[in-house]
Amino acid sequence: MYDLRLVAYTPNGARLGILPHPLFIQVAWPLNDVPSLKFAYSTHAVGAHLLAQPCEIGVQWSADGAIWIENGDGRFILARREGDQLDRSGLWRFDCPSYLWVLRKAVTYAHASIAPVNGQRVYGSPTPNATAGFIMNSLLTEAQARGALAGFAWTFTGSLDTAGLTWNQTFGLGIPLGTDVLAVLLTLVEAGLIDIRMTGPRTLSAWRPGTAVFRDLTTIPTPVELAAGRDVRTAPDVGTLEDLASAAYVVGDSSFRTERVNIGTPLPWGRWEVGVRQVGVTEATAATLVGDSLLVRGAVERVQRTRELSFAHGARWLPLRDYLPGDRIWAPGNAGQRVALRVRQITLTRTDRGVVSGNLVLDDRLADQEIRLRRRIAGMSIRP
Repeated sequence: MYDLRLVAYTPNGARLGILPHPLFIQVAWPLNDVPSLKFAYSTHAVGAHLLAQPCEIGVQWSADGAIWIENGDGRFILARREGDQLDRSGLWRFDCPSYLWVLRKAVTYAHASIAPVNGQRVYGSPTPNATAGFIMNSLLTEAQARGALAGFAWTFTGSLDTAGLTWNQTFGLGIPLGTDVLAVLLTLVEAGLIDIRMTGPRTLSAWRPGTAVFRDLTTIPTPVELAAGRDVRTAPDVGTLEDLASAAYVVGDSSFRTERVNIGTPLPWGRWEVGVRQVGVTEATAATLVGDSLLVRGAVERVQRTRELSFAHGARWLPLRDYLPGDRIWAPGNAGQRVALRVRQITLTRTDRGVVSGNLVLDDRLADQEIRLRRRIAGMSIRP
């Protein structure tokens, strides 16, 4: 039976022991973002003393109760605890961000030999030749030279990503001095310049966008196909027309403005308009990109697809073992018909009785297109 367990570790160090009696566990792995863990534990339970000190928590999964595996992004930092000192049950709740969160504890310093510009550390100026890998490698290397991020490791360089591919997107970027390194990393992710995942307890991997993290498991010899009743218990969708629009009004820098119209959008109430102010837009090509992003989002009903996982009836495909965030898999779509969907987030929970449940947040190809457009738009403001 699929199960989860928690293991405590010293900070940047060795294993302390198993936490055998959590009152609940909830852990979420979003795509290209910071995973999170929440759990509750009683001070009267075996292993509670391990939580009375700064520590790391490893989340392990097992398909059979015998072999336990901690995925690369399964290590968390016990950062926050909450409890009532008069509660005789000794219940405490713990919030634990991914080990990736330690990048918040390193900040952007001025370069040793290049003066800041308007309070910013500038990369790729006057020639926009910086890459996401170069920026992150330099910030991480300098932080460790100052004594920060002592236990942190990464598998890419300033010139090559984790897979050994050359970073191929160049740009200019100004980073306000004092900005934490995690904020810089997530800005690069949002701009579509880098994909990330923790691939070891304290190790960050990074790739050119749209490569290693985005596997298509629908085309392999044995495709991953979640079946209703076996792998999926329920398939709730939430649809909304709130973003429906057929005309987009884009206002950029230097009083630049333009309109984009989608004549193919269904208009049950006639023309609906949407407007946006976008930093970095000063010409028609960029404005077209922004407007098209709004119209892609506004062309049809938006649907949030959640698939509740079942582990009680011989599930064939298991999260973390068979698929990860970013993977494209087959899953029940409209009327239960199979459709290829992207895994955007995996969430797993465990009760005090040891019952594990979970859900997936899934996106279709239209959402993929929208995200690509949003990333290209975010990249417009990546400049010194």
